[in-house]
Amino acid sequence: MSEPPPTLGHMISSARGSELWQRLQGIDAEHPADWKRPGPSPRALRTDIVVALVAVALMAFSNWAVLELRKGADPAEVGAILHDSDPASALVGMFVVPAMYGVAIALRRRFPLWMLVLCTVAFVSAFAFTYLDTIVTQIGYFLVLFTAGAWSNQRALVTLLRIGITIGMIVWALVDSLTRATLVFTFSDGSDSENWITSVFGAYTLLINVLYFIGAFWFGNSDFRRAGQRAALEERTRELEEYTAALADERRLVEEQAIRLDRVRIARELHDVVAHHVSLMGLQAAAARRTAETSPEKSQQALLGVEQSARVAIDELHSLLTTLRSADADADAESADGGQRENDGASGAQSGASAPSTHTIEQVPALIEELRGAGMRVEFSTLGEPRPVSPLTGIAVYRVLQESLTNTRKHAGPDAPADVRLRYLERGVELDVTDDGPASLAHAAASKRANGSGGLGLVGMRERARAAGGDLSTSTRGGGGFRVLLRVPYERQS
Repeated sequence: MSEPPPTLGHMISSARGSELWQRLQGIDAEHPADWKRPGPSPRALRTDIVVALVAVALMAFSNWAVLELRKGADPAEVGAILHDSDPASALVGMFVVPAMYGVAIALRRRFPLWMLVLCTVAFVSAFAFTYLDTIVTQIGYFLVLFTAGAWSNQRALVTLLRIGITIGMIVWALVDSLTRATLVFTFSDGSDSENWITSVFGAYTLLINVLYFIGAFWFGNSDFRRAGQRAALEERTRELEEYTAALADERRLVEEQAIRLDRVRIARELHDVVAHHVSLMGLQAAAARRTAETSPEKSQQALLGVEQSARVAIDELHSLLTTLRSADADADAESADGGQRENDGASGAQSGASAPSTHTIEQVPALIEELRGAGMRVEFSTLGEPRPVSPLTGIAVYRVLQESLTNTRKHAGPDAPADVRLRYLERGVELDVTDDGPASLAHAAASKRANGSGGLGLVGMRERARAAGGDLSTSTRGGGGFRVLLRVPYERQS
């Protein structure tokens, strides 16, 4: 079954979608989609009104001047040139035609399509009445025709109108020029000069009119296209400015978040260092007090432990604070610290403290022994084959254990036993810390810790667990006491 022939509407629709049709409308690939050119500004309208008044004055004066010059000519010649000597026709040419041009020029950017129609009517009417100006009239019509192509947002309609006007005017001018040439340049001897001169004059007229109308058509499209490109560029500039502003806001937000995170990290490290060592010094001081009379040697050993814990705490704080300084300040601080340590002698060597970043899972047994030496009852066991862990995981295990045992001493009492189990599982490390505080104190203290009202300790432990890619859970025990369970992977997954 054959397809029906395309209808006229279908052909017009296909033509409108073609690249040639888009170019005839002054639209190219870079033109913004559905863009409408904004109307002229009040200042531009005022300028158009001034131009229109000047044009009307020049057209009326030019028409009057030519009429005055022709008054002394032969009547037959005047009639041939003016086509009509009727006074009414002269009045129309003197006032009506310039007025129509003036309105069209004044409102050409406000109503470009309708002003083109009005100006075309005035242009054609000038040939039917006694109107003799040519220069200003042609300049004015060129301006209106150009403006219609540059400012009208009804691109399809204004394009069809301009094409029709261009073709009609060129054909009319060609026929009129050929007719005039035949009448003016006819030789009485019947030579071939008539045909040659007629052809040259017709070609010249055709060329002038083609340049005139095609030029107005092309310049109008070019101006509309440039306006669209400027609008697209302004839109891209605005989007770029908005993106830059959003990027700057995001950068400021990231910087603020980084500062807050750095503060949280510093607070967490300070809390871990201070809480652990101060609590440990409290245990050692209590042990020294209890054994001062019965066992002076044990009391002295406990006091040495207090001194050593204080040195370790100071050393760790010093190492932590140096991270906040510049490289030059770090070098100066290390130099000053080295001189101080030389003066400290053996007592400084006994501290043997490491920077906070070196406290990892390998130091867990040493931490347990340190607490046992301070008099705390701690059971420790390792299950599974030890495996290498990431630095972040190792630090998290050490700090969570340190804080958990500090909380045990703080909330369950210095005599409460603690049980520590370090399990190396298939996918990660599990740290299980429980304590058996006295039944009379355990429930209230454990509830306080579980609810997170005990300060920064539990918050810091949870932050460390999340930073290492794991999780931390806390709970009270039925018979009294508290449990902290940490699960972290061997390597944090991205």
